[in-house]
Amino acid sequence: MMCLVLLFLLFFLLPVFHIQTIEIKNADFIAPEKLIQSAGINQNQHFLQGMGGTLSDFFNGRYKKAEQQVIRDIPQVADITISYSFPNKIVFDVKERIAIGWVKIPDGFCTIDGQGVVVEILDQEPQNLPIIEGITITNLALGKRVEVEQREYLENAMFAMSALIEADLDFGGEKLLYHIDVIEPTINNNIYLRLNIEDQELLIICDNSRELKSNFMWLKQVLNTKVIADKGSGMIDLRGKTRTFKPDTNTNGGKE
Repeated sequence: MMCLVLLFLLFFLLPVFHIQTIEIKNADFIAPEKLIQSAGINQNQHFLQGMGGTLSDFFNGRYKKAEQQVIRDIPQVADITISYSFPNKIVFDVKERIAIGWVKIPDGFCTIDGQGVVVEILDQEPQNLPIIEGITITNLALGKRVEVEQREYLENAMFAMSALIEADLDFGGEKLLYHIDVIEPTINNNIYLRLNIEDQELLIICDNSRELKSNFMWLKQVLNTKVIADKGSGMIDLRGKTRTFKPDTNTNGGKE
């Protein structure tokens, strides 16, 4: 009997069974401290503390209640897995909602992701994100898809910005997202992006084609290599098979 009691005490008191490391994976835009605080998980706690939900969750080493709490607390989290890793580590695997732009609302501003889900409601204009023009929101709630009057406009804006973010993630160098000031979708499926980079103002015209991501990767390469940096402001047309640049002061334009 004493041996069982001793083993029981050792199981709960030995440092090897207490969390020494918390690893955060795939959280590029959310502070790790915010995730950990929301989950209510701390270093040095016993690995069994908070584990479970269902019996299956327990045997899989999942902290299901902590996962649900994070999703409730942080709208920027689309999904999360919090799990135990032997011998003394907890791993947060995060799927983020990445804001693609913002829309003006009567009492402030709201940012949305590539699915039209509200990421944040703010009282100040968001920084480093473009405004989506021509959109009137009729209903919104944090973590829910917005309802708008111009659904097709919003779909085109989300398509373009999702392709742009994918290009940013897949291709190195300066991130385009941080330099787009305005997204202006139109009824004929053309999408206008106003971009400012190093005092050069560019109007990007594109459409919702399957080649849009590769077009944005080409655009990133052009901007990263500064091929048109000395050409001044102008327009880049990404529609069709030939991509063109037309400087404001030169009507002849240029081709890829």
